[in-house]
Amino acid sequence: MKLPARAFIALSSILFAALATAPTARAQSELEDAVKQFTSDNARGYLQPLITAVGANFNSGFYSTAAIGDMGLHIQLQLVGIGTLIGDAEKTFQAVPPQPYPQNAVQTATVFGGVGTVVPGPAPGLEYHFQNGQVKTSIFPVAVPQLTVGNIFGTQAAIRYVPIPSIGSFPKTTLFGIGVRHSISRYIPEIPVDLSAGIFYDKVTIGDIIDAHGFGFGGQASKSFSLVTVYGGLQYETSSLTASYTYTGPGPANNTHISVDIDGENKFRATAGVNLDLMILHLNGDINLGKVTVVSAGVGFGL
Repeated sequence: MKLPARAFIALSSILFAALATAPTARAQSELEDAVKQFTSDNARGYLQPLITAVGANFNSGFYSTAAIGDMGLHIQLQLVGIGTLIGDAEKTFQAVPPQPYPQNAVQTATVFGGVGTVVPGPAPGLEYHFQNGQVKTSIFPVAVPQLTVGNIFGTQAAIRYVPIPSIGSFPKTTLFGIGVRHSISRYIPEIPVDLSAGIFYDKVTIGDIIDAHGFGFGGQASKSFSLVTVYGGLQYETSSLTASYTYTGPGPANNTHISVDIDGENKFRATAGVNLDLMILHLNGDINLGKVTVVSAGVGFGL
């Protein structure tokens, strides 16, 4: 088992890095430089869709069935691919130029948007250019390795950990996540479906200025038909991002320290998916509907 596990983790890291540095997204160091050009209010608008997408991603993919055995060995190593869909609403926000530029709100690009708006200055030939979007994509993806172990009195635990070193201009990124689920069906022997409940936590650090956290809890249900399991769930979740940096833009606030806390907008989700069990090979895919839409798919090996 050692060689497949090492190979799996290596492949997971490569895929994570490949997705993060795909042509649809620029290096995160460019994102950090862009954020440093924003005052706190504008940074909130610029980054709001990012934490919503990050939180929605990392609160996904923890389960593919509600069936949890009472006792016995369960171990599964899985690669989970997750993506939040990015629409037009996530690509613009209302911003106010820094002083001494006119303090009139304008629409400009978020981190997922296009070209930043140009604002005329107080004197001829002087203008302010809002930062461009840095992650130009219709789906914000991530791939993570996940280990699930159990079962003890109807309980399973799942853990995620991915350390990605700096690749080119992309800063070091670290993801840690953990989840615990417990069988509800064990208390209702005659129920025709499997039921479980779980709680999940994730933390991700991107570069030197961005830290994000995600938390979720909810219930799951599933029904097995030979090799196929249909599953779903309802979940409440939160996510938050802290950006801490030195402002390098124009105006009197230049070179001052800024710390911005932003909450993700995704609070509730409904999940529907299908899992295929082929002895030790497990394949699944699901869709998650909430404030944003998330798709998730996994391939796993284990008992």
